[in-house]
Amino acid sequence: MKHAVGALLVVALATGPARAQSQEGTSSALAEQLFNQGRDLVKANQWAEACPKFEASLRYDPVLGTRLNLATCYEHIGKLASAWGLYRESIELAKKAGDTRRAEYAQKQAAALEPRLPRLAISAPANPPAGFAVKRDDTTVDTGALGAALYVDPGTHQIAASAPGFETFTVTVTLSEGKTETVAVPRLTAAPAAPAVASQPATQPEAAPVTGIAPRRRYLALGLGGSGVVAVGVSLVFGAQASSKFSDAKQLCGANLACTDMAAFTRDRQLISDARSKATVSTALMIGGLAAIAGGAVVLLTAPRAPERATAHIVPVPHDGGAGLAVAGAF
Repeated sequence: MKHAVGALLVVALATGPARAQSQEGTSSALAEQLFNQGRDLVKANQWAEACPKFEASLRYDPVLGTRLNLATCYEHIGKLASAWGLYRESIELAKKAGDTRRAEYAQKQAAALEPRLPRLAISAPANPPAGFAVKRDDTTVDTGALGAALYVDPGTHQIAASAPGFETFTVTVTLSEGKTETVAVPRLTAAPAAPAVASQPATQPEAAPVTGIAPRRRYLALGLGGSGVVAVGVSLVFGAQASSKFSDAKQLCGANLACTDMAAFTRDRQLISDARSKATVSTALMIGGLAAIAGGAVVLLTAPRAPERATAHIVPVPHDGGAGLAVAGAF
């Protein structure tokens, strides 16, 4: 009943001159709407839902009436230290504004809360490490506040102490109304050194696996060599034919190839011409065949030990004086 009367008084005070004097503009309009929503929730006894509305309204327009309503809201949901702090702030603001009624109300509420406030003292270890810091929930505790018993809201709180290079110390403490608790932070334990990463030996490039001669290169060498042998064989045939023609010419006109008979002379000239043509073809085939055999040997002996593309073949090349062989393809 006492809280209900206090809430009605604060709501009544909030409608006074302080709110009328709040600044105009968007922030003021938003603050007014949020404040009204919070007041409606209070009338419905929904204090937990009303507090965030008053908090948001206060951020947009920090007027005295909203501050007092938020303090009363905190008191109803058990955040006694937070409510006490707002009441204490409101006392000074009301005095500066010459609002005696609100100053007396805030003073009375703060005094009534003090016996109920729990206290928490957090002590640091002797010679704390560099960078030592303590947090209560999500709030960093000032170094100067360590060791002092300060008002804290009732309930469960987590204390965490940390420093670079040390393991974090955490503890949970539950505070009851009117009680004082002390948390002594022990000497922090050094964090274990990170395991040394064994240096890896420099990676040596893997040697290319030694394999046999590439099949295509081998086929090329065999093709060249085989074509050369065939060309030499054909060359010998043409050579034999040329020799035979020349022998026929000698039999017809003698060793000096001198004929008195015109028909015999003509025939003799034809045999000599045929012999020379076949001799030329024989010579060309012999040279081409030997070159092909040599080329096959070179290809076989100089072949790399990795696959590669190589295609070639022997083609005949005719010309005015006879014929020849040529190696065509891609290497």
